[in-house]
Amino acid sequence: MSVRIENGLALVDGRWSEEPLALRGALLADDATSGAPARVIDASGLLVLPGIVDIHGDAFERYIMPRPGVRFDTTLALRDTDRQLVANGITTAFHGVTISWEPGLRSVEAARAFVATLMDIRPGLACDTRLHLRWETFALEALEEVRGWLALDPAPILAFNDHTTGSVLKGTIARKIGQMAERSGLTQDDYRALLDRVWGGARGRARRHCEPRGQRAGERQCVAGP
Repeated sequence: MSVRIENGLALVDGRWSEEPLALRGALLADDATSGAPARVIDASGLLVLPGIVDIHGDAFERYIMPRPGVRFDTTLALRDTDRQLVANGITTAFHGVTISWEPGLRSVEAARAFVATLMDIRPGLACDTRLHLRWETFALEALEEVRGWLALDPAPILAFNDHTTGSVLKGTIARKIGQMAERSGLTQDDYRALLDRVWGGARGRARRHCEPRGQRAGERQCVAGP
């Protein structure tokens, strides 16, 4: 569909312009004056700006769980998030879904349901909504599912997270224990006990071994292994 935007102040290629803009499908057209557009938008008194690309956002979690113990349907939450995104000029968004060893909002099970729902309703969303997978490095059981999600179209972006180490070692993340426990549905004591089990189990599975490398006598390479 062709659209012409008139009478606005548009930011085009880093410069302000009062010239009309023409769209052909999803792209800007070179000539805004040729042909009769299917739709004309009067942008008098308005700024016409490029859409914002948000490469990481987890505000959708507040729509799913506005407060501890209160959960909304994921489809409803994503549609509400979609309206907020486009209302604030965001036209491409990567939802940062966490894949963690925690139960509750950021569990592997919750991530599985979230990804399935998003991919199902994505064609009907106004914002070009994509995935930013935030994989907790101690959630080792999620490996195969993460591999599968990386093959989705459009392809997600991937980040490795480690809130576990910082929490256990009383780093800057330790102050968030209360918040992390709330979203998991556990008491702080139960959450700390789970954190200790995850930390201890992962460290127990880790080992280091040395393998020969090169021809020089005594030269060794240490390799971290599972």
